[in-house]
Amino acid sequence: MLISIITLAVDSSKYLGEAIDSVEHAGAFDLEHLVVHDGDDAFADALRQKYPAIKVLKGRGEGATAAAALGVDAATGDFILLLHSDDRLCPGALARLAVEAAARPDVKIWTGRARIFRTLPDAHEATVRSMVDRELTLLSLDNVCDAAPLLSARFCHRTVFSQIGNFDSTFSECSDREFLLRAVLAGVSEASLDVMVSEMRMHDGSRTIQHRSGWVPPYLAEHARLAEQWCARPGVARRTRRFLRNWRAREMLRLLLHQCRAGEWKQAAAGFLAEELKDPLWLCRIATVMAVQRRRHHGQYEPGTPGRPLVQEASNQ
Repeated sequence: MLISIITLAVDSSKYLGEAIDSVEHAGAFDLEHLVVHDGDDAFADALRQKYPAIKVLKGRGEGATAAAALGVDAATGDFILLLHSDDRLCPGALARLAVEAAARPDVKIWTGRARIFRTLPDAHEATVRSMVDRELTLLSLDNVCDAAPLLSARFCHRTVFSQIGNFDSTFSECSDREFLLRAVLAGVSEASLDVMVSEMRMHDGSRTIQHRSGWVPPYLAEHARLAEQWCARPGVARRTRRFLRNWRAREMLRLLLHQCRAGEWKQAAAGFLAEELKDPLWLCRIATVMAVQRRRHHGQYEPGTPGRPLVQEASNQ
């Protein structure tokens, strides 16, 4: 079995070396690691010199989603995993994939467990959130939309991209969620590896995993547009359409709250009025936010002893 790892990099990728070094090469599998680099040629040359086994591709300078799509087009592996430059691959994940995929060739997406961590001022690491419960990692509509999509913990067979298409650059801020939403609605077969696969780093430079104050996440507006696009398509099941309308309302609420916290009061007020005019049931739909808060914060770790949860993850919630 050949496994392709795709890592996206720019000249300022601070943790790239750590990400590359986390990939194991020994096991009952062949490995292909591709780094798609948007930046200076000198950085890419230095990368090739330091890691001669890695194939470094020159990106087109069109952003992370376009770079990921380029990597998928170039990958030749049976399974493909996106390893972000600030994340780490966990030991034993590739070996477990080789065993499980050989036993069950019908499964096209293999999902592992994941954790989000941050580095404390004393250089120790603290786990922010751990996603180990199968109810949280399952490739489902609920999880893809209202929890972490976990693309970096999911090995996708190359035929998945043939079936549903590559990453969509028109959703550059939420391409992982958009891709996995297509996979869910297409009924792509998925199963659990039951091992830790991905460690995702929370830091101020991340566009998705960070707590910077006064920041309005750009992916929230894309979530609303994504839901609208699917709701407008013919043939979407009524139950799915209802879920996506409610999800859109919840994401718009999050967007308005972030705008208020950032002092963008006029934009928030205009957005609220626009939603009221667009959908008379909007206030009813956002009431569903209470039902998903447990899922969104499930397994939350609080600041404390590095790596030690102060709030244990429930196993049956």
